[in-house]
Amino acid sequence: MEYPRSGELMGAIKDSVVEGQGSALRKYQDALVGSRSLAFLIRYELTSLFLMGVPGALGLLLRQKLCRGLFAVCGRKPAIGSNAAFRHPKKISLGDGVVIDDGCCFDANSENELGIKVGSRSMFGRGTRLSSKLGTITIGDDCGFGAGITVHSSVEGSVAIGNKCIIAGHTYIGGGQYHTDSTDIPIVDQGHIKDQHLVIGDGCWIGAGAVVVNGVRVGHDAIIAAGAVVTKDVPPFAVVAGVPARVIKSRAEQPQEVSHASA
Repeated sequence: MEYPRSGELMGAIKDSVVEGQGSALRKYQDALVGSRSLAFLIRYELTSLFLMGVPGALGLLLRQKLCRGLFAVCGRKPAIGSNAAFRHPKKISLGDGVVIDDGCCFDANSENELGIKVGSRSMFGRGTRLSSKLGTITIGDDCGFGAGITVHSSVEGSVAIGNKCIIAGHTYIGGGQYHTDSTDIPIVDQGHIKDQHLVIGDGCWIGAGAVVVNGVRVGHDAIIAAGAVVTKDVPPFAVVAGVPARVIKSRAEQPQEVSHASA
């Protein structure tokens, strides 16, 4: 069996920076900026140097007014914390009122027109990382992400998270999987499995430290317990827990209390 080149997921940056053609500046533009326009490079560097590190309310105001032109689409009133990093920002789309806390990193290196698309009013806690890496990440409206979360799409794959999802801190969603068929070729040289897609439906709640692996479909309104490792599809309204995660009950089977307003 003929395997693809080692590590496509990291290879895009490696090929651009180490093996790519052209000057160090061109390699930097290809790997991180995502554009060879000199004017855009200057704007990107000035924004990173003088705006991203400004703390407090002044920094929030300056970034709200001056960072919008970096992105493919940026809705009204974004709130971007200090020391946030955006790679390939022209492949990032942000809806209205998106909140991005300090130290977040959005890396939209993708072969698609957009690598990362975020709906309106979604919030990202400190240190959260979205990395599309030759795939795509789509996040709906009104989602809440805790601190230290990683969302990672696979090579030529996608991660899609619906509306009104709650994702607690230090959760890991996505990631690539390697071919492992050969025992005489190092796994890293066997390449990634391509075209895998992870879907999390509307209204899901994912507890702290959970892992949802690539290729899984989580049904709407499901609950994933803290620390669970989800390796198989989860039905709508299911509650799953454990390593590997299994269904422990269904919210759909519980009696629904009906409240009546007083006259």
